Amino acid sequence: MANKNEYLILFMITQFSCSSSPTFIVTKDLAPIIFKTIGKEAQSEGIILNCEFDTSLHSLKKKAKLAIQISNDIPLSTRLYPLIQMIEAAKSSNDKFILWKPLR
Repeated sequence: MANKNEYLILFMITQFSCSSSPTFIVTKDLAPIIFKTIGKEAQSEGIILNCEFDTSLHSLKKKAKLAIQISNDIPLSTRLYPLIQMIEAAKSSNDKFILWKPLR
């Protein structure tokens, strides 16, 4: 696992994509929270498989219910909403996966 400094360099901007939803990007302040919440390793590229959609959705929705603000007074629930919507769209469209990768 990368140390904290390597992690921040890897995730300056991360893009999530799937075939049934518009792309969604996050900055370095949100990426670590997302990956920890859905139980994924801190890697520059990765995948959320169809069989992981339910667990990921549950974890993100649970985290979104907490009254947390991470930057600029924007609630965490607002910052997580696009990914929650993406996973729900992928699930209802029976997509096989959601990918993430860094934008350079």
